[in-house]
Amino acid sequence: MLKNNLTFQKAFGQFSSCVTQRPTTLQPVEIELDTQEDTYGGEHHISFDKGQITINNTGMYLIIAGPQIAKESGNISRWVDVWLRVNNVDVPNSNIRRTIKDPDVKDVAILQVLTKLNKGDTLNIMMCVEELNEGLGIECIEPSGAPVIPSMILTILQLD
Repeated sequence: MLKNNLTFQKAFGQFSSCVTQRPTTLQPVEIELDTQEDTYGGEHHISFDKGQITINNTGMYLIIAGPQIAKESGNISRWVDVWLRVNNVDVPNSNIRRTIKDPDVKDVAILQVLTKLNKGDTLNIMMCVEELNEGLGIECIEPSGAPVIPSMILTILQLD
């Protein structure tokens, strides 16, 4: 049984989005997060406002993002890119690309980054699509009789 008011020395947070997000521009867009998962009384030491996450402890962090990538129409392979941005600067070598051809295919592509973050740093998960007219993006799925499949799950763990 977990006790309330747990105290953790290291920062952590789990965030998700139950919003389907299909960009309306070919420019990068910020992925909106709408849920900060319950920590059963523990403190996250990481805060967020929609897509922007603010780090409250300086340290080395492992960041894992799992976008549920999909498209609505078309039969040509099209790509979706997802990457990490810190303090409005794209993090080098953090981009992942998933190509989707069939609208019936849904796939999770894992982004993982190990980086030092400072107190007050802001993080955003960004997305860019190749084509606008096929409904490329990330998709929330609500199966009957099962938990929601978020369009994005994001886990942040302080390592030191």
